[in-house]
Amino acid sequence: MPKKKKKMNRKVVKAKGYKTVPKKYVSGLKGAKRTGRARDIARMQRLYKAGKKVPKSLMKRIFG
Repeated sequence: MPKKKKKMNRKVVKAKGYKTVPKKYVSGLKGAKRTGRARDIARMQRLYKAGKKVPKSLMKRIFG
């Protein structure tokens, strides 16, 4: 019986400036708006992972 090939998980493409943020989350933006959104998302990730409270103002800035 032939060996089964292990299914490979694809890596998500990350944004250039902020390596923790997926590229898809900042697509459609250019320049300062793009880096600003990436910075906010990265900050949100750090707070959430640390178990801290994510400010409403930050949520509003990201999700509108």
